Amino acid sequence: MFERFRCTQLLEFDACTRCNECIEWCPVYQEIKEEKFVPWDTMCEEDKLGFSPKYRVLKMREMLNKKYGLRALIFGPREITKEELERYRDQTYMCTTCGTCRTVCESRLDTVSLWETTREMLVGEGIGPYGKQSRFLEILKSGNMYEAKQEERLCWLPSDIEFKKEAEVAYFVGCTAAFRAQKVAVASVRVLDELGVPFTLLGEEELCCGSVLMRSGQPSPLVENYIMKNIENLKKRGVKKVVFSCAGCMKTATLDWPKYWGKELPFETLTFPQYILQLVDEGYELDIKPVRKKVTYHDPCHTGRHLGIYEPPRRLIQMIPGLEFVEMERTRELQRCCGAGGAVKAGIPQLALAMSKRRVEDAIEVDAEMLISTCPFCRRNLRDGIKEMGIDMEMEDLMVILAEAMGLNTEVPENPYLYKS
Repeated sequence: MFERFRCTQLLEFDACTRCNECIEWCPVYQEIKEEKFVPWDTMCEEDKLGFSPKYRVLKMREMLNKKYGLRALIFGPREITKEELERYRDQTYMCTTCGTCRTVCESRLDTVSLWETTREMLVGEGIGPYGKQSRFLEILKSGNMYEAKQEERLCWLPSDIEFKKEAEVAYFVGCTAAFRAQKVAVASVRVLDELGVPFTLLGEEELCCGSVLMRSGQPSPLVENYIMKNIENLKKRGVKKVVFSCAGCMKTATLDWPKYWGKELPFETLTFPQYILQLVDEGYELDIKPVRKKVTYHDPCHTGRHLGIYEPPRRLIQMIPGLEFVEMERTRELQRCCGAGGAVKAGIPQLALAMSKRRVEDAIEVDAEMLISTCPFCRRNLRDGIKEMGIDMEMEDLMVILAEAMGLNTEVPENPYLYKS
């Protein structure tokens, strides 16, 4: 049962000092504590604490001791009931794996890794995943997370945009930009085209990056197959740099793909702000018109806390004349999660919505007219929060703002998924 954990992870479960710092910062526990989201019909304060990082670590320590502790060695292991595991499943899957607990942990526990491996353990025991997440594996047999037709992966591409069969730069569009946030994809290729960058797209040969299965504890031969094919397809096009508009794809390609590939990737992985700034530093000029708005920036967890990419998007925002840029109270490594990550948007949408509204409130406090991010999941979930609250605020991806400031047309061509975007 516990064989999925590395030795160092088992030590980490025993290293918690009970300082309570993670409890103070956990965005999920905050919603449950204040009953903005109620996971069970009846809950006492102890039940609520069970959803905090500290208590999940302590509960795992308790279960490990039941099987392998001193008492278990002397008198034999005690049973871990299915009911225990099911309660622990709820507590573990109602977590966006945002990594705030890892950031503030006095003992430096790698909690993100612990939560993901714990989910693998629960899936292995037939207890996980949670709710609609159980369909992920079947859905992804289509090649993408929306069960869309692979041959329609470029249905969003404007007819006047040409891409190369082979190029040193590839845009890895991702499932969400291809089928649900198509304006982000259009804006991204418009900017590349305007700057005269030769680039390639994988089209129907682009497969899901594997993030949704790994984050929900469901790594499988399908994940490995997709990762290896994506890498091989990029290699055969002579790609040296892969640019991502999806924070989840970026994290997965940067941290997870090399584990399956077995060595360093044959190309560099970059977010769009990183790549655009590289071009600027190389002498490319951006013809940007003023945009009169008061904006704030939301750091995606996957490119922020997980990869440490904080300054490039801010630098790019500040290059757009006319924008009044203000920071929210919680930013960078202490940013408040939007609520969509860790497969929570798909599995527990009510929790994702409660968390998005909390993040929107942060933007309201600084009088921002627009929220900007660099993640299609953050874009979608924060838009849902704004809509639910009925407030006059915009939410948009940075590449859309940049493209429109450059006077480029970001209109999405008619296609089967246009009205799902």
